[in-house]
Amino acid sequence: MRVMPTLARNNHLLSTADLSADELKNILQLMKLLKDAHKQGVQLPLLKDKVLGMIFEISSTRTRISFETAMTELGGHAEFLAMGNLQIGDGHETMRDTAEVISRMTDGVIMRCNDHAYLEEFARFSYVPVFNGMTMDGHPTQALADVFTMMEHLPGTSLNEMTMLYLGDNNDNADKLVPIQRELMWMAAKLGMTYIACGPRDMWPSAADAAQFERFAAENASGARLICSDDPYEHIADVDFTVSDSFVFGMPEDDPQTIARHTKLFPAYQVNQALVDAGKPELGVLHCLPCQRDEEITSDVLDGPNSLAFEEAENRLHAQKAILVWFMRTDPKEEALKAYHLGKVEALLHSVERDVPSAIYHEDHSER
Repeated sequence: MRVMPTLARNNHLLSTADLSADELKNILQLMKLLKDAHKQGVQLPLLKDKVLGMIFEISSTRTRISFETAMTELGGHAEFLAMGNLQIGDGHETMRDTAEVISRMTDGVIMRCNDHAYLEEFARFSYVPVFNGMTMDGHPTQALADVFTMMEHLPGTSLNEMTMLYLGDNNDNADKLVPIQRELMWMAAKLGMTYIACGPRDMWPSAADAAQFERFAAENASGARLICSDDPYEHIADVDFTVSDSFVFGMPEDDPQTIARHTKLFPAYQVNQALVDAGKPELGVLHCLPCQRDEEITSDVLDGPNSLAFEEAENRLHAQKAILVWFMRTDPKEEALKAYHLGKVEALLHSVERDVPSAIYHEDHSER
């Protein structure tokens, strides 16, 4: 009898909105433990023999290499699958059928695609955990790495004492270019952080997102605050971290919509040295990369002493390790099952007389 997938939403990582505050904190703590081991040259084979399917519709640098490296260092294997090379990419197979097939051959799947509905459908028919490698609705693995980077930068400060200032577009209805911002909002709300959305008024969080923030904060009694401002300098003295992203990522350069968006955001919401100088001496500057240097952030800041952008990028590796281990870790019972099945297979092979390649052709060729 056919058994259909029954995984709950928190068995996947589609959005940080689906995880509890405790789950988020545990994953962040797991990142620290795995990074500590990594820095001492220790790789823990927590996913030995596991296989991760990697489906990418759009290009990637940090997400792809961090997931591939994470699986290798955890003892598993990552299988890269460009969507254009799959039959789903040429319209010959449905997302549902693709999900059922791939998830029967892997232990987890990371998917990066434009349309979040594709990801949701894949997860609905998957037998294994599915991870959002970025859609136009969210980028949870990036947000987890960002918050971990903040924790590292201010080790004596609790999350509910931290304030982040996100400069740029905070409205998911504007141009659908805010996947990282929304995930940071959800994490801030659940973990008690102060989130300042800074940009033109028509790029402030939508009413729905603001209401969701308040719901998450209330459900977790976190004390989180959402503040909106159109002036980057209004709260900078109280800010621990600035966060920014490309103003026009993926948009056609000469398109009127691109030009209008760029005009609204540049240079008013650029992270530059003047803004950094107005903040705390220990102000941390984050950028998820890739960036357009001297657009949303100036080169002197990106390469300067307050920049955490490249530590943030490195932490993608440790975030992916923690995510993979949290969702795909081996059940202790599996070792006993492995020994049982290995014994049965070996018994069959030993009972059959056959030539094997290593036993064939023993002639001495030493004089040739």
